[in-house]
Amino acid sequence: MIGDVLRLSLILEASCAPAPGLVDIDSPGAHPDMDYETLTRSAVAIGPSLRTMADAGVHHTGRPCELLEKIRAIGLEAEARMYQATSGVNTHKGAVFSLGLVAASAGHLFARGGRLDPLGIAEGVKAMASGIVARDLIGLNQSGVDLDLLSHGERIYMKYGLTGARGEAEQGFPTVINHGLPALEKALKKGSSLNDAMVHSLISIMANLDDTCVVHRSSVEILEQVVKPRARTALAKGGMMTEDGRRSILLMDEEFASLGISPGGSGDLLAVTLALHFLSFLT
Repeated sequence: MIGDVLRLSLILEASCAPAPGLVDIDSPGAHPDMDYETLTRSAVAIGPSLRTMADAGVHHTGRPCELLEKIRAIGLEAEARMYQATSGVNTHKGAVFSLGLVAASAGHLFARGGRLDPLGIAEGVKAMASGIVARDLIGLNQSGVDLDLLSHGERIYMKYGLTGARGEAEQGFPTVINHGLPALEKALKKGSSLNDAMVHSLISIMANLDDTCVVHRSSVEILEQVVKPRARTALAKGGMMTEDGRRSILLMDEEFASLGISPGGSGDLLAVTLALHFLSFLT
């Protein structure tokens, strides 16, 4: 059930519209190499690996950091499934990392009789990812490593000090807990449709996240001078809960697509937001 919820979260994240710069059910956004069908094929392909990650959490008896290493190994299998399903397109590599941690934490918590509440799962992720920034990123500064051999996230850390998905995980997904999830639940309580609540949550994440996908595909200036300010303006106007806010989000969608701006990290955290929200209904 945990794996199925996470797969559903990936499909829902790809479905909500308008999703500025991202693939959604109506538009490929800033991605000429993929569309909604590509993302749904990818989500279905990754699904079995997410279930395996949850199962690893259920049966784990060692230290949290040891569970992280198990998840990373399963994650490589998930990436292979993804690339096979998408003919080599990277649709969900970041999401595999973040949702894999959620899956393992939820499985571990569930097996020990714990309630699958968002804070409990996030604390489990925090324990699993403890020290990951120091191990994976900080040491790069002293290693004299060839920048061409680094991943996008590693290069961005070397240049700007942004810790990306690793930093979010090590802190227990603060952008999700403090912004994405409250925005989703507030919109739902006020009677918004699930689609509109998801978009509202996505914009709340964009307004606060140091999205390394934006930095990689565009620049840090675009992140700070375009993405975050546009998202904050839309929220100040009410987001998806007012007509003015909706118009601002539609303008963001057009602008980001035309400029090639892709807040992919925000999309990944929307999937995490949805996962934490729906997992809470399992217990």
